[in-house]
Amino acid sequence: MSLCERAASGSALLWPRVLLFGDSITQFSFQQGGWGSLLADRLVRKCDVLNRGFSGYNTRWAKIILPRLIRKGPGMENPVAVTIFFGANDSSLKDENPKQHVPLDEYSANLRDMVQYLRSVDVPRERVILITPPPLCEAAWEKECVLKGEEQASACQS
Repeated sequence: MSLCERAASGSALLWPRVLLFGDSITQFSFQQGGWGSLLADRLVRKCDVLNRGFSGYNTRWAKIILPRLIRKGPGMENPVAVTIFFGANDSSLKDENPKQHVPLDEYSANLRDMVQYLRSVDVPRERVILITPPPLCEAAWEKECVLKGEEQASACQS
C-alpha cells in the first residue's frame, strides 16, 4: 500500500521513536541550538525524537522511572534507540549535596541495570547510547555562580 493510499484510508503514519532519557541536560536539549533539537532536525521524517529529561534526577531515581517510560510492547511502541545521559547530579559532592550524590560504584550499577532493563524490553544493546556527563571547569562554574548572586558554588544550581 502506498503512502497516499494509506493516508486516504485513514491509517496512522507511525515513525520509529528515539528516546532521549536523562537529567536537566537532556530536559533542556530542545532549547534553541541544543543537542536534542539538532538530533531531531537530522532525523526529521525518519524518526520521532522524544525528550524524557528529568531535571535534578540521578541514576538512582532514573532506574525507578524507566519502566514507566518503556514497556515491552508490539512493534512501534518501543523505541529503536535510547540515549541514557545521567551523571551530572550523581557526581555532586556528598557533603554538599547528599540528596543527589550517588557513589561511583552505585552509579555504574544503576547504568548497567538500566541497560539490562532496556534489553529485556527488546531494545537491542547496540541501540542503547550511554552519554557521559560533561567535564566541569570549577573556576568557570564559580564565576557563573557569583554572577547569579550565589556565594558558594554548591548552592548554585543551573
